[in-house]
Amino acid sequence: MPGIKSGNMLSPFPAHRSSTQVGGGLLSPRMSAVSSEEWTKPRLHNTATFRTIALLSALLAAGFSSKSPLKLLPAQVLGSVHTISFATWFGTVAYTTFVAGITMFKNLPRQTFGKLQAKLFPKYFALSSFTLALQLITLKSLKAMTGKAAHSSAKALGVALLMTLINQFFLEPKSTSNMMERYELEDKGEQESDRYKTLKANFGKFHGMSSLTNLIGLCAGVAHAVYLSATLVAP
Repeated sequence: MPGIKSGNMLSPFPAHRSSTQVGGGLLSPRMSAVSSEEWTKPRLHNTATFRTIALLSALLAAGFSSKSPLKLLPAQVLGSVHTISFATWFGTVAYTTFVAGITMFKNLPRQTFGKLQAKLFPKYFALSSFTLALQLITLKSLKAMTGKAAHSSAKALGVALLMTLINQFFLEPKSTSNMMERYELEDKGEQESDRYKTLKANFGKFHGMSSLTNLIGLCAGVAHAVYLSATLVAP
């Protein structure tokens, strides 16, 4: 923290106070520690995973329902939502995969890079799954895309969404948990321990699978782009 050094005990608080001042009063160190703890453990319905799944389920259900409110919107509006969603998702994946990720990896300390990615990836996959869901429910609004092309695009987007969800709810959390435990062991100088070696091997597997699923999703996006562009040049 700024202004606090463990070596020379430099602190922004008066040295003679052993209590923490809060709102004009004093809070003992013990009470301060208790107050910093969580009052209750997060319930299942109050987790990010549950909220994301619920939101995506509601979005997809509303989009594919026979009484979907989306049918009240003009086709041009739905087409615009589809195009913007595709551009946002595909651009994010391409930039993160080939530009941002590589640049940060080459220019940041390893642990700093890993901790930054741990904060970015949940948002990256959440944005991807949301925009892919929007693309799927607005696909039918593209009147120029019919028959085999529409069916193939739906399958491509479905594959991309599936790969994203696998990454979002399984591979990324596993990789991040593994990485953080490895960092703790590194800080303790235990790189030669059996636990560290096991974690390192497992991380390689999770990271490889995560990269593969991300690449499959990107390829599916290229396939959809090909079918989508065909509607732009159709006579």
